[in-house]
Amino acid sequence: MKRLSAWMFVLFLLALIAGCGGNNQAASSSSSTASNELPAALLDTSISAKGNAQRGQAIFGQCQACHAATKDMLVGPGLAGLFSANGPALPKGVDYNGLLPNGKERSEANVAEWIHIGGSGKIGYMPPQELTDQQMADLMAYLRTLN
Repeated sequence: MKRLSAWMFVLFLLALIAGCGGNNQAASSSSSTASNELPAALLDTSISAKGNAQRGQAIFGQCQACHAATKDMLVGPGLAGLFSANGPALPKGVDYNGLLPNGKERSEANVAEWIHIGGSGKIGYMPPQELTDQQMADLMAYLRTLN
């Protein structure tokens, strides 16, 4: 009887140890999944959902004097990845910590405001752009296609 109790106790401890290890592993895999997810600001498509990416590509033509649709730097940064977790590629020595040059988070609303108002950043000056709400929606839809 003592042997049976001892074995049951050993099995109980093994199950307890295995259960604790399993919970830690599940927690670490779920936290790594969470770190790969986009912040809510980048997930918001309230402007681009109203737009047409093909029309936005035509509108982007006026932006190409300063911006590439790739990660290449022209006068301003290439806009590929603007709405990705890492953001667009910036020149060496320039780091906005994932924000826009004006210090606001990269959301469609804030990007649209930056385009409308313009401003200065570490790279240079972005002149204001006069776009209708529909043109902005089309442009946002196109910018979302750039990887």
